[in-house]
Amino acid sequence: MLQDEALDYIQEQYEEKNMVLAEYGEEVSPFTLYEDIFGDTEQTIPVVFIDEGEEQTTKHIVPMSIDEAMEQCEDRNDMLMGGCTYFNNWISKKSAKDIYSFIIDMDNVYSGTLLNALRQDWRTANGEVLPMPTYIVNSGTGLHLYFVLTEPIPNYKATTENLDKLYRALAIQQTTKRVYLKKQVQWFGQDFRMAGGMNKYNWKNTVFRVGEKWDIDELGKAVGLKDVHFIRYGEKRTKKPTGERKPRAKRQGWRTDRAFYDCALRECRAKTKEGNRYTSMCALSVIAWKCNVVQEELEKDLLSLLPDYNKGATRQIKEKEIYSAMKMYNPKAMLTQRERLEDWQGWEYNPIPRNNRKRAEHLHAEYWVNEKGRRMVNTCKQNRELALLDMRENGEIKGRPQGSSKAREQVENWRKQNPNGTKADCIRATGLSKPTVYRWWSVGEAQ
Repeated sequence: MLQDEALDYIQEQYEEKNMVLAEYGEEVSPFTLYEDIFGDTEQTIPVVFIDEGEEQTTKHIVPMSIDEAMEQCEDRNDMLMGGCTYFNNWISKKSAKDIYSFIIDMDNVYSGTLLNALRQDWRTANGEVLPMPTYIVNSGTGLHLYFVLTEPIPNYKATTENLDKLYRALAIQQTTKRVYLKKQVQWFGQDFRMAGGMNKYNWKNTVFRVGEKWDIDELGKAVGLKDVHFIRYGEKRTKKPTGERKPRAKRQGWRTDRAFYDCALRECRAKTKEGNRYTSMCALSVIAWKCNVVQEELEKDLLSLLPDYNKGATRQIKEKEIYSAMKMYNPKAMLTQRERLEDWQGWEYNPIPRNNRKRAEHLHAEYWVNEKGRRMVNTCKQNRELALLDMRENGEIKGRPQGSSKAREQVENWRKQNPNGTKADCIRATGLSKPTVYRWWSVGEAQ
């Protein structure tokens, strides 16, 4: 906990920075910032919720529109957003889809340093002109610099390296060429506390427009990158020959029975902690779709969770957040994997293992060893033989099955001797298993 004198000084500097920025730029609403970045405020953006626990800080991702995010962030400091969109709403360098803005974090920026930079048209002490950001967000002790692009740049494989170079050069330039600032480099999809929400001192993050949008090529030249090209939408790309590709199978997702939903509801009521309440309701909505639970029942169950979730909590969950979470009740829920649900809910489902073996391995084993070390013979001969046949057809086992020539001969001879006999008669007469008889039945067709 900061001493009162230090906190008073930080707050004084925070307010002075607001006055400096107001003199050299225009204060705008946070909604204007995000509308200028993304254009469409109804498109889905992955919003990061942070939970600062006693032992560790965890993050949970919830896809929502900017409109929804702005509505929820007003009185909280645990919501983060970057300047990118992502495939499958999963934040990583590989899954980044479109880059709309580069955001640079600058710590320990006080009013004097900021005033000198703005007075000199964003020049360094030696007269070097640095690129002026489009927006500056007063984040408390520091600043967030937003370099908004004139058009979104796709994160193709051929472009990712150049995007890294540009962001790194911009971050190093903006942080190290300022007085008394240390180098700060994240990555081009780094998320920060949302403008319009609270900073870590629970003061409002303020937004000021100080410059214009940037063409990405011009921004690259401004940071000293030469002969670096960024592929844009509509631009033809040269592809390396990769040979013939097999068509990708369409993901079907997975469904399960009602028992899974009932179990998840009980676990939500018993295990959900503050920091996972909203995301757990999103997960329960997904599970409801997977388990064919009607939407009316889901709504009733979520409303029943509200008293438990709000009991003793520092922030009360509002009823409108329930209906926001219920938007996850849609066909896309079929593709949500178990790992993602566990991340949202904050616990693991602990599925029952099958002796740590695949199904085929489990079935065709001659015996198993249980937890106590006792040998257990596999009596499922028929299932074991079916598993072996499947593995041979899939190429996992090569060569002819042991004893297959003898079994084939038995079935063939029996068919010749009993031309009107059935498969069931052959099984009873020869003592062979059903899969074996069925496998060699056509070979023994009577001539």
